Amino acid sequence: MMRAAHRQDRMEREEAAEILAFHNGNALEALRTMIAERDAVEERLAIATQIMRRDCAAAYRVASSAT
Repeated sequence: MMRAAHRQDRMEREEAAEILAFHNGNALEALRTMIAERDAVEERLAIATQIMRRDCAAAYRVASSAT
């Protein structure tokens, strides 16, 4: 179990180094990019959640009317 945790930690460090290198060592720009990515993911998640709620509500109405 410890090996898996160590490997995950190493992979995360390497990913962080890659992100920083992509931004030429500019940590502030790297953070801005990560924040923008997070915001985009949150927006997509919110849209998906609304669609799922709508579809579940429609399915419930159909199931309720069938009984």
